[in-house]
Amino acid sequence: MNRIRRDGPAIWLSGVFFLAAVPAAAAKAPAPTVITVRSLLKEMADFEILAQRPRPFFKQAMASSYSRESHKGGEAWFDNRDVGQYERTEMNAGRKEHVLADLRGPGAITRFWSANPDLANAVRFYFDGEARPRLEIPLSSLFTGRTPPWGPEFSYISGTGGNLYYPIPFGAALKITIEEKDRPVRLYYEIGHRAYPEGTVVETYDPSRASNWAGAQAETARDFSHPKPAAAPAAKLQSARLIIEPGKTAEFPGLKGEQAVYEWSARILETHESRNWSDPKRPHNAWRNLILDIDFDGQRSISVPLGDFFGSAPGVNPYENFFFAVAAGGTMTSRLLMPFKKEMRLRLTNTGPIAYSIELKVLAGPRLFTEGAYHLRAQWGTLTRDSWPFFDVNFLDAKGEGKVVGTVYQIANPTLIWWGEGDQKIFVDGEPFPSTFGTGTEDDYGFAYGDNHPFVRPFHAQTRVDGPWSGGHISLNRWYVLDALPYRSGLRFDEEMWHWMPCRPTWTHVIYWYAAPGTPGPRAVDRTKLAPRDLGIREDMLEPLEGEALGHEETGGAAKKERLANCSGAEHLVWRGAKPSDRLTVHFPVPTAGRYSIEINLCMSPDYGRYRLLVNGRRALPSVDGYSPKLFWQQARLGVFNLLQGDNVLTAETLEPNGAAKPGNLFGLDYVFLIKK
Repeated sequence: MNRIRRDGPAIWLSGVFFLAAVPAAAAKAPAPTVITVRSLLKEMADFEILAQRPRPFFKQAMASSYSRESHKGGEAWFDNRDVGQYERTEMNAGRKEHVLADLRGPGAITRFWSANPDLANAVRFYFDGEARPRLEIPLSSLFTGRTPPWGPEFSYISGTGGNLYYPIPFGAALKITIEEKDRPVRLYYEIGHRAYPEGTVVETYDPSRASNWAGAQAETARDFSHPKPAAAPAAKLQSARLIIEPGKTAEFPGLKGEQAVYEWSARILETHESRNWSDPKRPHNAWRNLILDIDFDGQRSISVPLGDFFGSAPGVNPYENFFFAVAAGGTMTSRLLMPFKKEMRLRLTNTGPIAYSIELKVLAGPRLFTEGAYHLRAQWGTLTRDSWPFFDVNFLDAKGEGKVVGTVYQIANPTLIWWGEGDQKIFVDGEPFPSTFGTGTEDDYGFAYGDNHPFVRPFHAQTRVDGPWSGGHISLNRWYVLDALPYRSGLRFDEEMWHWMPCRPTWTHVIYWYAAPGTPGPRAVDRTKLAPRDLGIREDMLEPLEGEALGHEETGGAAKKERLANCSGAEHLVWRGAKPSDRLTVHFPVPTAGRYSIEINLCMSPDYGRYRLLVNGRRALPSVDGYSPKLFWQQARLGVFNLLQGDNVLTAETLEPNGAAKPGNLFGLDYVFLIKK
């Protein structure tokens, strides 16, 4: 091992190689003259095609059940009734069928998602203007992984969302319907689709010919399980260890010549976990304190905190799907192809208070940078603000030509309540209304109804879910491959921030796209906002107790369970008819005696009253006012108390109401939340 001295940080190198004398490998062969299921299956696992201008160029769009009220703008832009919305309803052969998508011209379905994966209603696919459906199956059969030809690699339920990632091409037209029989069909759905230019020859999907593409399907399924970029034969591995002092920048030895990086990995040495959130050696700080900047051919193309680049943050959250892998030992690997014509420069800047030692490994080899080749781009953003009123965050406002291929979405959620009702809104080439308008954040990431469990699939994953419930740090990623989003003159990607609770979260995101050389690069990282949000030690937090499930008694009025959408479980305990000095006593269990911080979530509304709160007879707060001109919430922190093992009591004593409140004097308890001290 040779040590090379230079100004700045120390660098150790091994496996240094030179490529100038090696003939450059050609990029992928031209696109097929006829687009078929077989050719599209191959494209699903092809890193090379993803880094090129589409041939033929196509537009990716979506048919979905988004609320049509959004067209009115204003507050309606954020309307959340994203269910049971269809293109139209028609009668076919005496059947009532809702039209989910009515697509004209040559194209292909690239993704079908639904939050109703167990619905047995018949879905019909009418191809190329045919009066009879060529494909007719129960909706649920799209997502079982047992309906030929869709195996479990392409068809599955993730969390509670049904996913079908399988190409369904059509030569002239495709209409997709769902039948309604005895009751209204309240369907949530997203159907991603490509539209090819007129004259593109597309072989229409025919399930009777599935044997023609069985080999390609098996090969793609294997690639999903063992993704490996097709590196050039002359590709070699170069390694470096960088020691980066605070405030300094270190550079990986430059790669020069016409070539591509096929795979690269990073590992930060000597990190450890601790109960001190701000410890700079904790992985979530170390990986965030290092800023990754990559230039291709003299232009900044990637600017992201190092750990965030690998699709899961904050910290080390082990997973592996199509593009990225994070190992439990802390090695993070990217397989996104990074081609360039003249050189690539990779720099790491240490914004933290201590030095970091990093191991880097880069697999690179010759590759022609042909006409239509793109550079990889990635940018990071973060925002902390009140969740209400709802708003959109711009992930990307790209100019020129390129294609979006992935996003990472992270939220530091300070409450326990669901945060992901927001829709993605994607405007392509200056269109006035988004051609992709989603039905919820989690829907784009492949699950549904806020499932709080980690999962990993080839094109989407939930890699971190702290809990309890929907609280803490959550990290999601999504890769657009068959459903990549090409654009010719520009693309705007907005994500709606729609949280059930009024609170102050932190949202963080990364977006990845390939772009033509010379088009604008990423925004610079805001280094004043890097620190991951401290939301407390999750292991100290007990599972919350639903107010409506707790035993209770009252001296006046009546308390019972009532539905309310924004509550946990969409229910809460409501006390009605109380008069001043009446008391509601709620019993809550504690598994082990000790000191606990107590937080309760309370409803506020025009007809809610004022109350004095006590815990085991000890006053918690002077008073709590439940009045609000419109429906709202407050997370009341009652303080720290010595609690008994077993039964403890929370008491609400009615006071004179706020003078502005309407008659009613209601009290609404959503949950009781305990944290060990």
